[in-house]
Amino acid sequence: MFQYYPERGNDLLYWQKALRWGWICIFCLAVLVALPARSLAHAYIVAATPAANEQLMEAPKTIRIEFNENIQSTFYALTLVNQTGHEILLHDVRIDATNPHVLEGNVPNRLANGTYVVKWKVVSSDGHPVEGTIPFQIGQSSDNGALSDSERNGYVPKFDMIIIRGLFYIGLSLFLSLLWFKLFIYLPLGTWRFSTRDRVLYWAAYSLTVLATLLSLPLQITVEADVSWLQALEGALVKKMLFHTAFGVAWMIQCVLLFLLFVVGYAAMFGKRERHSKRWAIVSFVLGTSILFAKAWTGHAAASSHPLVARVMDFLHLFSASVWVGCLVIIAVILPFDIPGTAKSKYWEAVRRFSRWAIGLVAMLMMTGIYAALQQVPTFDALFQTIYGKVLLGKVLLLVVMLMFATVNWLSERKQKSVLGATVWSEFGLGIGAMLLAAMLTNLPPAAASPGPFTQTKEAGSYQVTLHITPNVLGTNQFQIKIKNAKGRAVQDIEQVTVTLTPKDIDMGETTFQAFKVASGIYQAKGTISMAGRWNVHVHILTTSLQSVDATFACYVGSQ
Repeated sequence: MFQYYPERGNDLLYWQKALRWGWICIFCLAVLVALPARSLAHAYIVAATPAANEQLMEAPKTIRIEFNENIQSTFYALTLVNQTGHEILLHDVRIDATNPHVLEGNVPNRLANGTYVVKWKVVSSDGHPVEGTIPFQIGQSSDNGALSDSERNGYVPKFDMIIIRGLFYIGLSLFLSLLWFKLFIYLPLGTWRFSTRDRVLYWAAYSLTVLATLLSLPLQITVEADVSWLQALEGALVKKMLFHTAFGVAWMIQCVLLFLLFVVGYAAMFGKRERHSKRWAIVSFVLGTSILFAKAWTGHAAASSHPLVARVMDFLHLFSASVWVGCLVIIAVILPFDIPGTAKSKYWEAVRRFSRWAIGLVAMLMMTGIYAALQQVPTFDALFQTIYGKVLLGKVLLLVVMLMFATVNWLSERKQKSVLGATVWSEFGLGIGAMLLAAMLTNLPPAAASPGPFTQTKEAGSYQVTLHITPNVLGTNQFQIKIKNAKGRAVQDIEQVTVTLTPKDIDMGETTFQAFKVASGIYQAKGTISMAGRWNVHVHILTTSLQSVDATFACYVGSQ
């Protein structure tokens, strides 16, 4: 237990007052930038018919787009635009009944030769709209309609989304942290009571959560249906959102839990018997965590190959972040007033107890964060080659150092301290830095969607074959093959080089094309990759002496 020196009491009180509002500001910033990082990716195309920039000899009868995850059965659109800008309405636009990853529509009439653009819009499993275009061509190319690049535009949070989401997480974090502190810090110290300050903080946090939850329904309608706030209050749109989307079901569950929380919270705050107050506080804490779990249930984890595991990990990530960050405010705003001036040793004992819990919370935050983020990093190389992977590594490094500081604080034998040590402040500072990096991850394309150019070298007998694919995304790509001998010199006696593409995720046949010489030992070709995901790229080299040289590369192709 830390020893308190009375002559240092004024200094301690001064620093507590000076830092109190600073911690409040840090808390608000941390919640706003850290917690939204759970939504790291949205739906993206893995296959399309016609494919991007594909040249067809005959008009297609159906437009079909397959995404990497289930897409919601509301607020989707699929249209076709010709080279003059005229919109062609497709018949029976629908989500495939047997495969909810697929959006498709029937082409009404036989299309004339020319350039066309498919315009699509869907709502991904995490409730964010995604839209884009896919150009293709029928017949021989002409100057009247040049093909453009395919596009994909995801939802970028606007000011209303940031404010409402921030209010929700701030409110939920505060009242969960208050109850956590009471149950796991105060109770073992033999201190149990809800002061006026506790009640004000609790009901203020509850009110913020209720307000944000109520506003989140029309907000989600504006996002998914692309309408104004006034239009979002229309009965038909509200009904569609409530009864035909995962968000609507989760929203109704949250409202029921919030009503129960009001009743149970009142009993906990104003209960006359301490035993009953403790029991109702436990129930309140369980209800609060249930609201957080309902929030995690509708996130991007639903698209995982193991959705239950992903949802639990998402919930644990949100929970550990909410409690850890919220307890900073409890320490700054509540703890100094709950512990009287004559019992400052209890103040430091409470801080030490929280430090022990903080080790577990930070460890959970780190492990679940790594799990969630690595779902978006398909290969080990992508961890070092993409901006997303590099920022992720930086965040993990900060959290590891932060966990080391927390462990040092816990194991420290220095008991005669009047203020928190430098390692504790370092722990908090590193945590804020990790959260800022988490905010960057929110706005970066995930490595799975944008792994970057692919480069790899393989040994093939006495030859060294290097394959470079750029931009390594769905659609048209540039393939470059460099061939060297055992001495590292460019090979001259090459008769032919062919490239064969084979998808690993589904059976859709092979695509083979020839690469042509551009320099000594260097061959290039253009080829179309028809879907995002894992591919085998087989390079076959035939020398002038009819010797075959083969190398197979495994690469992950992005969608943007």
